Amino acid sequence: MITMAAATQDLELFVRETLSRGQSREAIEAALDSAGWPKEQVRSALGAYAPVDFPVPVPKPRPYLSAREAFLYLVLFVTLYVAAWHFGSLLFDLINRAFPDPADTRYLGLRMGDSVRWSIASVVTAFPVFLFVARYLGRELARNPVKRLSAVRRWLTYLTLFIAVTVLIGDVITLVYTVLGGEFTIRFGLKVLVAAVIAGATFGYYLNDLRREEREEPSASTPASSLGRWLAITASVLMVATIAAAILATGTPSDRRKVKLDDRRIEDLKGLERAIDEHYAEHARLPASVSVVSGKPGNTLSIRDPETGAPYAYAPSAERRFQLCAVFATDTSVSGAESDARWHHGAGRNCFNVDAPKPE
Repeated sequence: MITMAAATQDLELFVRETLSRGQSREAIEAALDSAGWPKEQVRSALGAYAPVDFPVPVPKPRPYLSAREAFLYLVLFVTLYVAAWHFGSLLFDLINRAFPDPADTRYLGLRMGDSVRWSIASVVTAFPVFLFVARYLGRELARNPVKRLSAVRRWLTYLTLFIAVTVLIGDVITLVYTVLGGEFTIRFGLKVLVAAVIAGATFGYYLNDLRREEREEPSASTPASSLGRWLAITASVLMVATIAAAILATGTPSDRRKVKLDDRRIEDLKGLERAIDEHYAEHARLPASVSVVSGKPGNTLSIRDPETGAPYAYAPSAERRFQLCAVFATDTSVSGAESDARWHHGAGRNCFNVDAPKPE
């Protein structure tokens, strides 16, 4: 470590001394190349001095790490990761809905709804922040191109490349493994394609950005800036379209509220069923009305609709059989919200026949 630092210091002193004696950059580079110095190290040492006409070498401004700069780049890349991950999750959910797994039908109504809402919330929050910070940093770099050499920017960019290439490698391994096992399906293939496109686009853009910086000093009018704008526009359009498709597939916020209200109605009816069963077990007869069980000390039953306030209907129909009725806003065959087949319902008034358990 000490030897390497000393060698770098010797190189810097040599470059400074030869430049001060009027030697051309080409001659210095050729001499160091003949001596076996790596070209990248030589260019770095020469790049520390500005190519201006002055009696002594003029150093270029060096990038420095500030807390503000670290904060901005951390926000930039963290929001990129969050937006990319949840954008992929949204596409996965849409693929799951378009090509459902017969062994997991409940996913469409329950877990998919929760997953979609989390992903939409994450994309809607993270992606605009990413675009804003990227635009702000782009303007900063245009005003002061030397900031492109920022250590935190380079480290986080290479970390992003590492994550992207890891996803790509894992994607290919999974694809090959599945194909060899004869289990390849359209659903699986589309998910592999989604992961490859998102990771590949991220990897390609940032790798191109780093290569461009190594070839030449960037300016505000370089093609990469235009590429970044087109990628941002394309990604924005795709995300808006995906969010719209996800909302149409899982329902609007008002639709989700209706499902929640219906879930509450089912829970209320289940509570009434338990209370009536307990009453029958204790008295060997059904209560005359729900007020008999709801007024019992210790019971906290909801006997009215949470939205309209109308009482739930209760009617004894036999020795142990009774009916519980409520008006629902949704159809469980569409929403998939209720897993217990006994409580499946359509939109409108539905009545459920219940048998109190026989006393032991």
